[in-house]
Amino acid sequence: MITDKRQISLEEELIEYEAVTPTTAEEQALLHEWVADGKSVHENASMGVDENGEPLDFLEVYRMDKEIRQTLEKLSPTEKDNYIARLKGENTVETLLEDIQALHFKLNAYERTLKKHHLLDEATRLMDDWKKHAIALPEIADDEELPFQERRLP
Repeated sequence: MITDKRQISLEEELIEYEAVTPTTAEEQALLHEWVADGKSVHENASMGVDENGEPLDFLEVYRMDKEIRQTLEKLSPTEKDNYIARLKGENTVETLLEDIQALHFKLNAYERTLKKHHLLDEATRLMDDWKKHAIALPEIADDEELPFQERRLP
């Protein structure tokens, strides 16, 4: 059971949080209910963390979940599967094809830009030079002693 002192501390934390965090009426009501249940605004039920391993705030997780639900409502069953796979960091044939198409689009855009600014020949020359040096490295390695570290494949 939560003590009165702890609840007062949580409510003070809520006031400070609301002073710097814009919220909708719905979010505010949910946040107040969360704190009334004895939880901090800086906690979340799913134990979600940011890229540094720090817990996400209740509202951050709520907003992400809401965005995911709204997106899923608009998708076909196959699109839903692909979207969920991407959220999990997994690939499907469809997501890989989408990625290839996106890369192809970027490649075409880069090529058009290089051509427009007359840089394509220079880029091709630089890539050819890089390839020559990459191929020449083993010849240098035969002539000179280079530090070598054996690598094992997993």
